[in-house]
This record gives sequence, C-alpha cells and structure tokens, in this order.
Amino acid sequence: MKNWIANTKLNTLLDGGSRDLDGEQVRRLLIEYCERYQEIYPFEILEKPLAYLTQHTSSEISYEIAHAELSIAAAEYCFSLNEISEALLELINTRHLTVAQAKKVINHIFEAYSCNESPEEFIEREDAYLCEKLSSITG
Repeated sequence: MKNWIANTKLNTLLDGGSRDLDGEQVRRLLIEYCERYQEIYPFEILEKPLAYLTQHTSSEISYEIAHAELSIAAAEYCFSLNEISEALLELINTRHLTVAQAKKVINHIFEAYSCNESPEEFIEREDAYLCEKLSSITG
C-alpha cells in the first residue's frame, strides 16, 4: 500500500505532537473520520459496526458481531470497502492508539479515497480536515 500521508502536514503534526496525543481521543476522532467517509461513500455492511463504535456501548455480543461483519467486509470485492474495513478493524481492536497505528488507519482511509478520487482531489482537503480535528484535541 502506498504511504499516502508521508508528505502531509498531518504526518508532521502526528510526529511532532506524539507525546501530547491521547490515544483514546485519537481513536474516537478516527472512528468519526471513518463515519464521515461512510456518509460520502456508503456501504450497508458498515452500518452496524459503525453504530457499535460510535454508540460507546461495550457488550461482548455487539463487539463480536461488529468484528465479524468488518472481517467479512475486509474480504469483499470492493477495494475501498476493504480499506475502510481494515481501518475500522484496527480501531475496534485497539483502545489507545499509538501514532504508528493512527498513521496506519489514516493511510487505509486515504487509500479508500484513492479508489474514488484522484490524489489531487482529496489529499490536500483531507489533510487540512484531519489537521484541524487533531489540533482541536491536542490543544
């Protein structure tokens, strides 16, 4: 997979502010970011897992169902669905993200965008969006 964020302001922000990052807050931000992608490029199979992740409910049954549906989605024929599913699997399996994990999740999401838009259409826009969101939680 291409490293989509290597030359972005976001990459610099993540590297520079790594000690100030709250892994749970970053995780929540990235769940919301996946939800934003879902609003633009919806996949029915992601509705339940995203509901599980955004409703902050932690039942073992809901987790198992969400994880199973994401695993199925990650193996589907649509590449952008695979990428978003992989991002969500990382988020569902980790409570406090490291900078490396956050970059991996963002890279999956950018890869999904690349299936629908050219890099010129989304990189700058999404970089600015995520920089603003990340700055709001790091102070």
